[in-house]
Amino acid sequence: MAREAVILAGGRSSRMGRDKAGLTLGGEDFLTRLVTRFRGSFDRVWVSGRWELPDLRPGQGPLAGLETAFVRTGAERLFLTAVDLPFGDPALARLLLEKLGEKDACLIRGNGGKPEPLFAAYRRSCLPHIQACLDEGRRAMGALLDRLDCRVVEEGDLPGFDLEHVLFNVNTPEDYRHAEKISNSSLQ
Repeated sequence: MAREAVILAGGRSSRMGRDKAGLTLGGEDFLTRLVTRFRGSFDRVWVSGRWELPDLRPGQGPLAGLETAFVRTGAERLFLTAVDLPFGDPALARLLLEKLGEKDACLIRGNGGKPEPLFAAYRRSCLPHIQACLDEGRRAMGALLDRLDCRVVEEGDLPGFDLEHVLFNVNTPEDYRHAEKISNSSLQ
C-alpha cells in the first residue's frame, strides 16, 4: 500500500499575521521544507489548501483539509501534518502509519496529556465522520476524534524521538523566533 502524506497549508494564520507556509528556516520556506523532507520517505506528498488540493470547504480548518485530502486523492491511508510543524520527522510519520493497523487513526500522546491530531495517521474510514462533523458545524479535530476508533501511542513508547522538537508548533511571532533559534542551533 502506498505511503501518502498530506500537508495542511490552507490556514488563515491569524495569530501569526501572515501566511505560515512562507515563513523561512535556514533559507527555506516551511512548505518547501516539509515537502522536501516528506518526499524522501513517502510515495506521494500532497498539499491541502493550495493549488494541488484546494479545500472543498474553504475556511473550515484542518478537519476540512483532511476531508479534501481523502476526497481528492482517493487514498486509503494518509499521514497528516500541518505546515506550522516545521520540524516534523518523516521516520516518526512512517511509524505512525505502520501502527495504524485497522484503526481509524493513530496519534501520539506526549507527556503533556492530549493526543496530537495534526501529526497523525488516518484511514479513509474517517471520511464519513469528518463529513458529519463538518455538516454539523463541529470543526474541531477533537470532535472527530470522539467518533473514531483511535490507537494512541504514548511518548514513552517512542524512544529516540524528541517529541518536543518534532511537534513544535509555530503559531505566533514569538514561536517563530524560537523556531529560528532551534534551527540555528541545529545547524552548528
